[in-house]
Amino acid sequence: MERATRADVARAAGVAPSTVSLVLNGRGRDVKIAPATIDRVKQAARKLNYIPNAAARSLRRGKSHLIALLMAELPDDPFVPVVHTVLTTAMIDIQRHGYLLLPLFQSGDGASDAEVIRGVLGDTQLAGIIRETTSAEAFTSRLLANLGIPVVAMSMIEANPTGSESSLIRIDEGAGVRDVLSDCALVDPSTGTGSGRAVFLAGPNTNHARQNPIARMFGTRFTMYSLPDWEPTTAYQAALRLLDEDPSISLIALADDSQAPGVFQAAADLDLSVPGDLSILGFGNQDHRSASALGLTTVEWPLKDMTEAAVSSIINVIEGRSPMTDIHPQASIDEEAPDGTPIATIPTRPVWRSSVARRTP
Repeated sequence: MERATRADVARAAGVAPSTVSLVLNGRGRDVKIAPATIDRVKQAARKLNYIPNAAARSLRRGKSHLIALLMAELPDDPFVPVVHTVLTTAMIDIQRHGYLLLPLFQSGDGASDAEVIRGVLGDTQLAGIIRETTSAEAFTSRLLANLGIPVVAMSMIEANPTGSESSLIRIDEGAGVRDVLSDCALVDPSTGTGSGRAVFLAGPNTNHARQNPIARMFGTRFTMYSLPDWEPTTAYQAALRLLDEDPSISLIALADDSQAPGVFQAAADLDLSVPGDLSILGFGNQDHRSASALGLTTVEWPLKDMTEAAVSSIINVIEGRSPMTDIHPQASIDEEAPDGTPIATIPTRPVWRSSVARRTP
């Protein structure tokens, strides 16, 4: 079946093609087209399933309604929920503002992958780009700087501007961790120091800062271990060995909640009560059902808030407003970076359940 054209709609409605354009571009009332004619054109367009050619409209208006989301590669597990949250939030929020999303993934440093993205960005008329910068990208900073298109960066971790963006939306990983520790029975409120020993189990990548508040409070009695993957069985083996070797460990904190089942099992196998003998602190709260079943006290990773703030910021820039105008109620506007880039930070938040010993009021 051939696609309906503007001329087809004009014939069905008994008007000129230019009238169809004015009505479907929302300018019918501005140029005094009769309401009955406007309704007739819209009914004809619906009946014929007419969709205006977006590329032609963009050329006529000199404006695109397409926003690209450029993400670097993330491991499959536990980041599938992360990518899902970011993508669906961006898609829904961008569409709500009258724009469309073009997701692009850089799967590695390979030349072929870089050339595909370079070709798409160079050949597609874009209104703006949201660039996720949590994972390092090999070539996009130079490329984006030369495109002349508004760019807003967003980072799931604590990060600094790269120099090619109109603004940066980032997450304060430590805020929720500090809130948990401030109410934790293991930490002396008068000195801010922790009792016993604290262990942080990281995954394969350690470019995060969520362990820093724990390191500061426990000082020399804090150790971070990097594990080769995010699997619960790997966390189980590490926790079992560490707890067996050092009975003074009072807190095991995790880089991601996906590791928690293994640590809970290790504590059970060693007859350690949680949180009486051992406190366990997670990070992420992406799988609410699993965390609730374990009773895992964790920290909410505000990925949805971050993405909504980034969408608001890029649309502000596209539409000629300040990038930080009313971007999100959870965002705190920081001082500008040395290069003048405006920065907004979204805090992580504690989610108390039962796995961390809580100070008695």
